[in-house]
Amino acid sequence: MNMPEPPAPAGDHTLLFETVHGSRAYGLNTADSDWDFKGVIVGPRAWYLGFVGGPEQVELGPDHVRFELRKFMRLAAGGNPTLLEVLFTHPDDHRVSHPAFAPLLAQRDRFLSKKVGPAFGGYAMGQLKHIQTHRRWLFDPPQAAPERAAYGLPERAVATPDQIGAAEAMIAKGELAELDVSDNFLALLDAERRYRAARQIWQQYQHWLKARNPKRAALEARFGYDTKHAMHLIRLLTMGTEILETGQVNVRRPDRDALLAIRAGALTYEALIERAEGLDARLKTALATTDLPAKPDEAALDALCAEVIASVIEGTR
Repeated sequence: MNMPEPPAPAGDHTLLFETVHGSRAYGLNTADSDWDFKGVIVGPRAWYLGFVGGPEQVELGPDHVRFELRKFMRLAAGGNPTLLEVLFTHPDDHRVSHPAFAPLLAQRDRFLSKKVGPAFGGYAMGQLKHIQTHRRWLFDPPQAAPERAAYGLPERAVATPDQIGAAEAMIAKGELAELDVSDNFLALLDAERRYRAARQIWQQYQHWLKARNPKRAALEARFGYDTKHAMHLIRLLTMGTEILETGQVNVRRPDRDALLAIRAGALTYEALIERAEGLDARLKTALATTDLPAKPDEAALDALCAEVIASVIEGTR
């Protein structure tokens, strides 16, 4: 599948940078993999000096997003894996690279800090949660929508969602004594909470059934879990650890074959969980011992951002 040509900027902004992202940037694509692109834009003078402002991102498709520079830098400085990777993709994957963006590429290591640890680890745990939830739905799916009567609740709620939420917040803060309510009401409140949680799970399950990708569904049916999620779970934990241990961001994966083997079902579910737990422990150790700073030099990045925006605006007068 040939790479599509980059579309022109949709509007009066300037496209600073655009790169292939996702599986093709990692070297984990298959023959029929989609093309995923991420870009960075700077708007016209009015976006920064006017009172209306401009968009934080422009979506040209589900796998084609361009981020306004300030949002891009904020997220990358926070260790966001998706946007941090944009700065470290292989030069062969760069589709557009404006001269004004060169300082960011030259100083991309400024974005690396200890924030990478919880960011990559958090994204990885998101993948694991999807795997575990979908596996539960595969082997023990909800059988029917929950009924209020099954939780000892009347047909209609005795309190509004806002009232229930306020009461739960006070209980969570240990302010129960300030609530002038009976034990019966507290029991009813707990039943409402459990019913709403069950209702949410049922709705999520129904959405999953309707929206799941047929190819992903086939993987889950064959192996008992989503092996593509598993591949990215291991990739994220490994990349986060690499960054903390070496200061290097390896977007194009040197462990490509091992990751593709996971996608092909090389690990049992139990082996996957064991592998993930081991990598998570290593990530935590790397976070505690890394030489990276606690956070990026925000003053330096702020000055860099202002420099890039000013050079673009002045050049487009």
